[in-house]
Parts: sequence; structure tokens; C-alpha cells
Amino acid sequence: MAFAPTAPRFGRRAFLRAASAVAAPGAFGTPPSSVVTLDLPQLRYEGNWNPRPGAVVELAREVRLRTRLEPVARPSVVTLDGNDVFRSPFLYVAGDGPLPPLDAARLGRLRTFAALGGILVFDEADGGTDRAFRDAVADLVARIFPGRSLAPLSSEHVLFRSFYILRGMVGRTAADRTVHAVLDGGRIQAMLLRNDLGGALARDENGLARHPCIPGGPAQREQATRFGVNLVLYATCLDYKADRAHVETLLRARRWR
Repeated sequence: MAFAPTAPRFGRRAFLRAASAVAAPGAFGTPPSSVVTLDLPQLRYEGNWNPRPGAVVELAREVRLRTRLEPVARPSVVTLDGNDVFRSPFLYVAGDGPLPPLDAARLGRLRTFAALGGILVFDEADGGTDRAFRDAVADLVARIFPGRSLAPLSSEHVLFRSFYILRGMVGRTAADRTVHAVLDGGRIQAMLLRNDLGGALARDENGLARHPCIPGGPAQREQATRFGVNLVLYATCLDYKADRAHVETLLRARRWR
């Protein structure tokens, strides 16, 4: 079977080229070679911006172990005060309460980030027990994308097949397996995860899980990890066809060129 990617509107190389027009000179590295390296930044804001310490570090580790991608070992922490947000097409925003108000400049950076091909990942650390973060994200999304709102993502979306074949999303909890997203022609620009993905990923200094996964235990944690891997693959590959995200992995494994 032959695979061919669609003509990309957005992609990691395109994102880096386009973002360089608004970011500080020299802010970006060279385009990726056969090994795709990337950062998985987390947004720092006024408030409880890091309710699940170590979650993104663990996500980066799992992606390195399971795929051909090479996320940095220590993902960066960025703010909206400068252009650091444009260094990666992925931005993780966790919380369990209200978000601070954003001025026009910070809001504009998020809007530009999404327009260039970046994905805003909002992770609800309360796991579905409190609406404060969820409502704050909904309000923020309405400001970033006027006239649009978060809506349930079809289980047929390529996100659920970008590496593993999944039926939905779970995290520390399984209260709402649906991913709620803002789409632009099928491309995800922002998503809200209601099951505390970070809570399922976070581990302590001894490598032990910090939080139990309820109700599914270790099997649920594995499904949450698989979703995280899919998420990073999707953020990296973007407009590739459903099967394309792991074609290069399969070909290299079989020593095909």
C-alpha cells in the first residue's frame, strides 16, 4: 500500500518558518532531520499553573520510549510575555481553577500561535469535579476564536489514530471520555481534556505514580499515556493522512527507504 501525505497547510517546518516572522531573531533551531526533536512547553500564568508537577516530563519520556520522536528531557516553561510560545507547535496549559485575565498582547500571541498551526492543550486537573477551569477555558477560547467554541471531537478524528488506535480519552479520571476541541477545517487548534491527563502521567522522584487512576487503575493509566503519545504525534504531524503519522516509523523498522 502506498501512502502519500496531503499537501500541508500546517506542519512543524511550516510552523517554525512562519512563527519566525513574529518571534525574536534566532529563536528557532534548524528544521528537523530524520530524527524529529521538539519541546513540549507548559504555560506559566498567575495562579495554579502546575497542579501536576512532572506530568509533561513524563509525557516526553514516554514519547521518546515509544516513537521515533525525541522530545527534550526537560520541557520548557513559557509565559505569554514574549515570543517563547512560538518555539513549538504544542502548548500545554493545566489548571484547576480560574485563569487570569489576558491583555490584548498576550491574547494576540495565543491567537497567532493557533493560526500558525500550534495546538493549545487545556488539561482540567480537577478531573471533572469543578467547573472553574473549564468555564475559564471556554471564555478564553471565545476570545481567541471569536464566533467559535469548544465542541465534542468525533471519535473518527485522526487524533485517535495518530499512533495508537483509541476510542476516546481518559486520564486520572474517566468522567468525560470526549475531547472538546476547536477545529479549523478539521485541524485541531485548541482542545479541553476533562479527565486530568497530567494526573495520570505525573510520577514522583522514585518513578511511582503520584495519583491513582479511577476507576480503571493501571489499565486506565496506560490508555491515558497512549492518548498523550497520540497527542504529541498529532501536534508534530498535523495534516498527514490518518495512517501517515507512523508510516516513517514502520518503514525504518523494516529497513525500507
